[in-house]
Amino acid sequence: MSYGVFAKYYDLLTKNVNYAGYAERVDFILSCLGKKGGTIIDAACGTASLGAKLYNLGYKIIGVDSSESMIFEAEKKRALLGIEDKSFRLSVSDIRELSLSSPAEAAVCSLDALNHFGGISDVGRAFLSVKNSLKRGGVFIFDMNTPYKHKSVLEYNTFVYDLPEVYTVWRNEYFESGCTVAITLDFFVNEGGSYKKYTEKFSERAYKKERVTALLDRCGFEVLGLYDELKSAAPGPRTERILYVARRK
Repeated sequence: MSYGVFAKYYDLLTKNVNYAGYAERVDFILSCLGKKGGTIIDAACGTASLGAKLYNLGYKIIGVDSSESMIFEAEKKRALLGIEDKSFRLSVSDIRELSLSSPAEAAVCSLDALNHFGGISDVGRAFLSVKNSLKRGGVFIFDMNTPYKHKSVLEYNTFVYDLPEVYTVWRNEYFESGCTVAITLDFFVNEGGSYKKYTEKFSERAYKKERVTALLDRCGFEVLGLYDELKSAAPGPRTERILYVARRK
């Protein structure tokens, strides 16, 4: 998916995301594992909001995303923040096919980006790609939506965002097969006094944590911990998003 219109309004629609808290949690975990201040791959970085927070905490950032539109917005954000040095790089690249000049100490993949793949085989390709982009002992921190969230929170619900810049309707349709949620986003944008409608569609698949951890093991990672989002507690039956911490063997 190109995330054309969605990329333009992504930051407006995700203002509620605690990027600072996410960065602090990643920093805490990496500090505990002796990886403070290293290079982090911000995989599927979107508009690089998390990458910018991690950069401010002293990390070197390699932000990659398969969407040219997202990277375009990320480049604008980097310029707006006055970040010009080579310690914060951005490029268009698929997480399943990473190709870096040198391996990194850590990688992050946030906000259920891995749920967007069409199946578990693509998740495995992403795991292998990240592993091969990390130094031995490198740390991979990522999150994924849970089956509970897909079944009980997203389900068939509709969310409306009435903002001055854009009116957005977010519609979900749940499919038991694959624990999949099909998402339709309708954007109504005021252009020259009249509203024009833009529509983008994508889907997310959720997996049981046991399947994800088994796949990590097969792809060459040691699972260090699973958490209820950014909390220190283990995930429970009503956890909506699990934060996984793994280390390259």
